[in-house]
Amino acid sequence: MDSELQAIREARLAELKKHSGQDPGSATQRPAGESVAAFLEPLALERLSRVSLVRPDRARAVESYLQQMASRGQISQKITEADVVQILNGIARDEKKKNDTKIIFDRRETVADSTTIDPPDSEDDDFFD
Repeated sequence: MDSELQAIREARLAELKKHSGQDPGSATQRPAGESVAAFLEPLALERLSRVSLVRPDRARAVESYLQQMASRGQISQKITEADVVQILNGIARDEKKKNDTKIIFDRRETVADSTTIDPPDSEDDDFFD
């Protein structure tokens, strides 16, 4: 039973690798994507491939981040799935910060505003007496 499950996982992983390498939405093929797979564990690569199906922009951001780390020599061991999730969360947090906009209304009361608007008299509100 375990060997069958492992075979299914490997077949699915190979299918995801093949699919992520042939992204029809991108104008140019990314040969550097193969180098990212070299320092990812299989589950991390599978996670990144699934993310690329749904959010290709985030997957590209993770790949470029990992390529930068590799070019600086900061990767000493294979990246786990938890590491990929952490990187994805950081990217999502950065995107949210960039897209958050605050609109602040500063309502100032001037002397002219307070004299033109009369407060309603409590005697005029007796509609139901």
